[in-house]
Amino acid sequence: MQDEYHGSADRLRSSQNWPGQVLPFSDFSTASAAAVAYLRDLTKFELCAVTRLEGARSVFLSVTPSDYKVKSGDTFSWDAMLCSKVLTGEFPKYLCNIKRSQRHGDLSTSGLNLRVRAHVGVPLVLADRSVFGTICAMNPEPMPELSRLQIGAIELVARMLSTVLSLELQSLDQRRSYERAKMESESDELTGLLNRRGWDRALHEEEILCAQYGFTASVLVIDLDNLKIVNDTHGHRAGDDLIRNAAGIIEQACRSDDVVARTGGDEFAVLSKGISPEGLKAFARRIRIALMVAGVSASVGTSTRTPSKSLTDAWTEADAAMYVSKRSKG
Repeated sequence: MQDEYHGSADRLRSSQNWPGQVLPFSDFSTASAAAVAYLRDLTKFELCAVTRLEGARSVFLSVTPSDYKVKSGDTFSWDAMLCSKVLTGEFPKYLCNIKRSQRHGDLSTSGLNLRVRAHVGVPLVLADRSVFGTICAMNPEPMPELSRLQIGAIELVARMLSTVLSLELQSLDQRRSYERAKMESESDELTGLLNRRGWDRALHEEEILCAQYGFTASVLVIDLDNLKIVNDTHGHRAGDDLIRNAAGIIEQACRSDDVVARTGGDEFAVLSKGISPEGLKAFARRIRIALMVAGVSASVGTSTRTPSKSLTDAWTEADAAMYVSKRSKG
């Protein structure tokens, strides 16, 4: 009996046994699409939509197909929308018989005329009590008065949409804050390049891709030859200027998908993807020449990842090759 119970509980917990209609919505967009479809079934209004108030415009986000020919992405003048009158208190949220003579009976924007004789407009309010937009419905002819249960269902749907939206926007803000913090923690303050933490992460992520898909990748290590002399002779501010100048030259010599980092005081590293051995040599030569033209002496070492040599190993090998080049200069 106990095993039978646990088997049933496991089946109940498995989402694979549930139809899509009872699973959570993936985001606000899918929730609002379901909401407007439900509103249309509930009210039989011709057009049902979720709108976003954006400055002086109302943007239609989710829209049911209708003879109005309004589609997602269309914008209307906010002042021309009946929803604006609802939010200012000029109109009630539920108007099922707008008289033809009423001043706002016909809405017009961008040359598109919308005949509206019945209207529903309920605000979508965020957690900070600001208005995001509305869930609304329009019909070209008067409609029967909505029942108390219908109105209650519309209000509930609006509040649920507002909740989903608020949580999604809060999550988005948190992700942005995390990404900003991550970017700051992985950025070198002096040059704006990746720092050692960011470089380690980039190597790790690229190593996974190389192992999974057989991609090729190479590492270049660049070390400035005369930073100590510049620091001792002209001071650390001049040394910082040298590092910033070198960083700009290296970054400019790289391709858009190359990863560039300052991995130490006067040492830089470049992760270059999908480059041939001949291309790697030419790339290293291009960086040396660009630095030399700017009056910056540097030593460069390179290495390429292989199935038996990880990117971290390639970095170590490139670093060793750089020191060989530096020692050869005497």
